Amino acid sequence: MNLKTVIGAIALACVGVSSTPAFAQQAGAQQPQGWMWGFGVAASQDVYTDFDNRVVPIPIIGYTGEKLRVYGPFIGYELFRESGFTLDAQLVPIFAGYEEDDSAVFTGMDDRDFSYAAGVGLNYNTGSWVYSLSTNADILGKFDGYQASARIGKRFRINNFMIEPSIGVNYQDSNYVDYYYGVRPEEATAFRSAYNGDSALNTEVRVAISTRQFLGGMTRLEVGATFFDDSISDSPLTDDDTALNAMLVYTRFF
Repeated sequence: MNLKTVIGAIALACVGVSSTPAFAQQAGAQQPQGWMWGFGVAASQDVYTDFDNRVVPIPIIGYTGEKLRVYGPFIGYELFRESGFTLDAQLVPIFAGYEEDDSAVFTGMDDRDFSYAAGVGLNYNTGSWVYSLSTNADILGKFDGYQASARIGKRFRINNFMIEPSIGVNYQDSNYVDYYYGVRPEEATAFRSAYNGDSALNTEVRVAISTRQFLGGMTRLEVGATFFDDSISDSPLTDDDTALNAMLVYTRFF
């Protein structure tokens, strides 16, 4: 089961509550701190052949302090903040991969496991524009590679609603792509050729709508699409180059 999109939705849901500075700035209030809880639902596609779409309920628990933020398995610690720039150390799960029984295309293949990565993230907020860079590397020795991403977004406030379109790119090195989308020589069959994955540069677009209008917490709706590089879409394990996802979550502080 590939939980990458779903687990990512959990983190984004919590970020929607605890680190949306436009709400705090415009309301003249400090960013809230403490423990939070919430729930929601996420729907996601995958580009693996005959891999079922997922609709998954999301329980949420998290904590945000002056420097430390914990959103389930996502952990961040602020190292630097100055003039709109923030630099964080990050621990993030890599919930990619699959088990053999997830799809017939994986029959006879070894499972590809999730991993955990450590890295840094740099964000810059100026007015309504948000720029972010991040990179992380596998620390469990599953794929022994790294990822890097860059994103730009803009916030628009309409009454009590925040609209946040964004676009970004996500680089995955050849070790990542080969582990999760490659086919080893001993796994090749007459219907599934051996495949050595190369590095990939994927494009992501998102639109999120957030509001604190309901039930004393943050409600967030987000829809997005990922457009995968040819090195992934050319894999014999995949049958598409685009994956859609959506989530609806509600979170609030205790």
